[in-house]
Amino acid sequence: MHWFDELYPSVEAFLAEKDSVVCNAGLSVSGLQHVGRLRGEIVLNHFIAEGLRAAGRTVRQHLVVYTQDRWKGTPNQVAQFSGDEGQAYAGYRMIEVPDPHGCHPNWVDHYWEGFAGPMDVFAPGVEATRTTDLYRTERMQALVRQIADRANEFREVVNRYRPRNPHPSGWIPFEPLCLTCRRIGESRALGFTDGEVEYECECGGEGASPLELGKLNWRIEWAALWSLLGVDVEPFGKDHATPGGSRETSKVIAETLLGIRAPFGIPYEWVGYAEGGKDRGDMESSGFLGFGPQTWLDVADPEVLRFLFAAVPIRRRMVLDLSQLDAYHQRYDQAEASHYGGSEADAGRAYLLAQLAPPPEEAPFQLAYRHAALLAQVAPAEDSIGWSLERLHETGLFDGEPSPWERDRIARRLEQARSWARAYAPSQQRLEVQKELRKEAMPQGPEREALAHLRAAIADIPWKEEAIKEAMVRLTGEGRLPVSTTRFFAALYRVFLGNPSGPRAAPLLAVLDREFVLQRLAEASEA
Repeated sequence: MHWFDELYPSVEAFLAEKDSVVCNAGLSVSGLQHVGRLRGEIVLNHFIAEGLRAAGRTVRQHLVVYTQDRWKGTPNQVAQFSGDEGQAYAGYRMIEVPDPHGCHPNWVDHYWEGFAGPMDVFAPGVEATRTTDLYRTERMQALVRQIADRANEFREVVNRYRPRNPHPSGWIPFEPLCLTCRRIGESRALGFTDGEVEYECECGGEGASPLELGKLNWRIEWAALWSLLGVDVEPFGKDHATPGGSRETSKVIAETLLGIRAPFGIPYEWVGYAEGGKDRGDMESSGFLGFGPQTWLDVADPEVLRFLFAAVPIRRRMVLDLSQLDAYHQRYDQAEASHYGGSEADAGRAYLLAQLAPPPEEAPFQLAYRHAALLAQVAPAEDSIGWSLERLHETGLFDGEPSPWERDRIARRLEQARSWARAYAPSQQRLEVQKELRKEAMPQGPEREALAHLRAAIADIPWKEEAIKEAMVRLTGEGRLPVSTTRFFAALYRVFLGNPSGPRAAPLLAVLDREFVLQRLAEASEA
C-alpha cells in the first residue's frame, strides 16, 4: 500500500464527523524559500485536502507565514547585504529588516515573493497569512492577554521541558519590541495596559510598546495559533518532533491550558540538495542552500515535483539535483505508463496523487525529456514545435496528430528541456551542432575510414533511432573498424559537435536530417 493511503485513514479517523476542516502549516521567511518547503507544508497538505474534499468535506488549506520572528543575522543572511551592513539588523523583526537588494520594501517581501507567486501552481487555493497581520487582530490580542493573565500556569508547563534553564517567577510569555533598539526577544514584558505592553530591554530602553509589534513565546505561540485558526491537521518538520520538543510542549499547552485538541500532526523529513550528483546537505532557508519554485518551473511541470514528493515516503529524506531532471522525468513517465496500464503499484498511485487536473482518459504520447533536450537544441528557432513533431513522425516515434493536451505538453517539454540543457544538464547532454566541419575537427586517417564505414552502414536504412543503433552495434561488434570504439565515437562527436563526447549517438543522429548527416560523414571521411 502506498504510504499516503496508510496515512490518510488516520486523518479521517481523527476528524471523525467534522465537516469543516482546516489544514494548516507554517513557514518562516528567514531567507531563500526553497522547493523543499513545498514538500510537507504545501503539497502533502494539498494531498490531504483534496482527499477530504472528495469525501464531501469543506477544507481550508492555510499557511502561517512567520514574519514577526527575530532575524538572527547569520553569516549567510548578512552576506546578502553589501559589506557588513546587515549585522546592524540582527535581532530586528524579519518584517523590519530592509531588502538587501533594494527592490522590495523589506526582507520578507523580497524573499516571500519568489515563493508565494509560484505556490499556487503547485497547490491551488492555499491561503497565506503573516503573523505580523495576525498580531494586529483583536482576537489575537485578546488571546495574548488571556495567556498573560495565566502566565504562571504557562510558565509551569514550559519549564517542564527546559529544566536546565527554567523561566523565573513573574515571567510573562511575551516578547515585546523595544522601541529604542528596535529588537525583539531582548526585552522583558512587565505587564499590559490597553493595547500596549510595558517592558524593559537589555539595551537600557524601557517604556510601553504596541502589543501588535511583539509576539508570544514560540511554543506558546504555536498552540495559540491552533486555537486562533481552528487547525485540525498540520504537517511539521522533523526538528519539532523530538521528545520534549516544541511540538510536544505546544500539544500539552493546547490541551491543558487552552482547552482545545491539538491538530493531527504529521512529521516529515527534509529535502536535500545536490549538485552534479554530490549531496550538499539539506536545503536551508537561512543558509541559502537550494533553489526556489520558479527555478523548477523553468525546467519542469509542477506535477513532476509533486510526483517525486508522492513517490518518497514522507518520513524519508529525499534529494533533488537539477542535473538529474532527465532521470526524474523518466521515472514520472514510467509511473504514468503504470497508471494507464492498470497497475496498482506505488508508482502509479504516486502519479495519480501528483495530478492537478484529471489526466487524459487514454494513455497520452510521451516525449522523453532527454529526447526533448536533443530536439530542442537542434531545432530551428522558427516553428520549433512543428519541426520537432515532423522529426518525431519521420523517426517513427510518434504517429498521428497530437491532441491539444499532448501538443501543449510536447511544447512545454521542448522549452523546459532546452532551458535545462543550457543551465543544468551534464556536459554530455549539452550540444551545439556545428554548421560547418571545422579544421580542428577533421578526423585522422584511420578515423576517416571508420566514419566511411558508418556512412555506408546507415546510408539506406530507415532513419529511425533503433535502426541507426542496430547498424552501429553491428559495425562495432564485428571488428570492422580500424580504430577502437572509443576513438570511433570521439571522431563522430567531433565532426558533428566539435567535442569528443556527447549524448547517445543513435538518438543524436536520428534527430538530425538524414542528408545532413550523410553529407557531413562524406565530407569527414573524404578529407
